[in-house]
Amino acid sequence: MDHSDAIPGGKLPLKQKLLYGTGDISVSVPLAILMFFQLYFLTDVAGLNPAHAAWAVMIGRVWDAVNDPWFGIISDRFRTRWGRRRVILLFGAVPLGVGFMLMWQVPALPEFYLTAYYTLTFIVFNTAFTFIRLGYYALLPELTSDYDERVNLNAYLMFYSICGSIGSIIFVTILGWYVTEPRSLYSIIGVALGALVILPPFIVFNVTREPRRDHEPPPLPFWAAVKATLTNRLFWRVMVIYTLSWTTVSIIAANLIYFITYYFQIPEQSSYFVLVAQGAALVFIPVWVWITKKLDKRKAFMLGMGYWTLILLAISTLRPGQVILAYLLSLLSGAGIANAYVLPWSMIPDVVEQDRLDTGQRREGSYYAFASFSQKLATGAALWVMGQALALVGYINPVDGAAYMNQPENVNAVIRLFMGPVPALFLIAALIVAWRYPVTREKHLEMRDKITAAG
Repeated sequence: MDHSDAIPGGKLPLKQKLLYGTGDISVSVPLAILMFFQLYFLTDVAGLNPAHAAWAVMIGRVWDAVNDPWFGIISDRFRTRWGRRRVILLFGAVPLGVGFMLMWQVPALPEFYLTAYYTLTFIVFNTAFTFIRLGYYALLPELTSDYDERVNLNAYLMFYSICGSIGSIIFVTILGWYVTEPRSLYSIIGVALGALVILPPFIVFNVTREPRRDHEPPPLPFWAAVKATLTNRLFWRVMVIYTLSWTTVSIIAANLIYFITYYFQIPEQSSYFVLVAQGAALVFIPVWVWITKKLDKRKAFMLGMGYWTLILLAISTLRPGQVILAYLLSLLSGAGIANAYVLPWSMIPDVVEQDRLDTGQRREGSYYAFASFSQKLATGAALWVMGQALALVGYINPVDGAAYMNQPENVNAVIRLFMGPVPALFLIAALIVAWRYPVTREKHLEMRDKITAAG
């Protein structure tokens, strides 16, 4: 164990970055399956009315959002022989996997009780997911204080994130070739991937160390910590940027399978579009890291969001039958997805440094928690609106696959709306907020020098 209070500067060993990055698999795999398949599973496999499915998702996400800031602030107060963050990974891994397994079963219950079952299992899973996600991401600023190395380390995380997403989609696709009964398919997906996500937190626990805090002042009282977090103006800007960009990712992910199945009427290719977009995002991650080094986080983010807005608007104008063009635009969309993965999350360590200047403490958990709170609440609300809109315009739950090609025209109009114009508005708002993001590379170096001088 490193007994220094200081956070290491400079580059981290390649082996440590590679092994630390594996922890994102426990975040990305369940997150990808939830984003792309949860709403569809609830409506087209479990058979819930879209309005009821939307409530199950919304209630689960509201709980998930609410427990984030509470746990984030509490985690900043942890003092254990394993540190503040690694201890969470040690004890949260198994509940995460088991909770995920339960979400994809279809018990023989009436619709009201089935809705309650999915709401409850989503709450159980999200509680464990909060523990793992916050513990893992809040560990990142503890590993290095270097501006560019944090972007680089975040790129490793996002590499594993997209690999986890792609790998899980490939698994679902191949498994679907052999298991054609939908309920059995999703049950196997839940058990297999639930078992997979248990392992990475133990790897991260063993390859990382947290700086020992022998001289750190006593933690702020709970409500004082909440106030200090919510009065940080830089954090509000980052939180809005992160929330808007990730809500866009979530809306597109949840809507894509409906878009391909019902608007394009090629349900057998829905997973292929996911793989094209995510595969392109994987390729573009190092491109955005390079662009960020040439420019800075603000300019690189704005460039990516402006580009992605145009691509999404182009996708919403596609007509059924324009399959090749749809694949091309999905490929180009990967660059925007990669930007949303890498840049907003890499801004949060800047907030942590600013807060340390203001409070004299390191409160990574609080900031990652409130950012996650905002993103989950906004995403839950957006998906609730989408589910309610589908129900309102007459979405038809499939019976033995018969409804795949026969949704009302108004349903397809709503699906197209959530594929282009709605997420484009989110991206434009994020771009406007990012325009005044103040932390350049020079500003960050100035903050580090002040922290070092303060001891």
